Amino acid sequence: MYRFTSGLKYSGATEKAISYLVFQSENEIGQKYFHKENWKYEGERPKGTRVYTSKFYGRIELFKKPLSENRAKQLFEALDTISPEEKHPALVNGFKNEAKRLFNSIDQNVINSYYKFIDFLNEEYQIENLSQKETSFKSYSDDIGPFLMGKIGDREFLLPEFPKLYFAPSIWRSVTWFINNYLAGPYPEDKVSSDSEYFHWNKLKLPQTFNNSYCEGLAYFLIANFIIIYEAFSDRVSCDSLKLYIDLVKNRGHRPWQKLF
Repeated sequence: MYRFTSGLKYSGATEKAISYLVFQSENEIGQKYFHKENWKYEGERPKGTRVYTSKFYGRIELFKKPLSENRAKQLFEALDTISPEEKHPALVNGFKNEAKRLFNSIDQNVINSYYKFIDFLNEEYQIENLSQKETSFKSYSDDIGPFLMGKIGDREFLLPEFPKLYFAPSIWRSVTWFINNYLAGPYPEDKVSSDSEYFHWNKLKLPQTFNNSYCEGLAYFLIANFIIIYEAFSDRVSCDSLKLYIDLVKNRGHRPWQKLF
């Protein structure tokens, strides 16, 4: 079962060539943006657990990464049909509030380290100031990536329930996709034999259009959030992976984004 930032959880399986998805929510149910074309809603079974069956035969394929960049294009085109009502919380409430928003029970000491990390990113890359100056906004989710999608047989699909979408600068989409689709890490100290092995990007290489200070600083902010999301999924309030990541970037000079060029 996979958990999105909103607390929405889902899993899927295939039985006798019929594929289905099961959703659960800690609070509000997922947003039904793309549910009609490929899915039949079967109701709550039991209460609080929502079941969808595919309208097509075939074995379901979920939770695979990396996906091709063509899948990113398909996802972005689908997201362009949605007009969210609100700006992303980071743009409204400030970047420092993201740790608590993404993981409500996170340890206070970790929050303090996150605050200092955001100060570092603002000093080095001016990410908050530059993000507030953006004028090109598109629909966005912290969860943009391969786990919003799947396949049944050779038919690709988007999930019938989505985490809530917000407006955010258009560049956030691409950077979030690269992180969620390709990045693994940071690996623990005892699993690393050289500095280059803390982060793996699955052989990803990016065009020079992403090789600038704003994209780099934004990436380090979104990678921190990517790690918090996984810490929340595992309910690790100490956030050891996040603390290691902050130390690597802020104190030891690691720059994983620069490895992509």
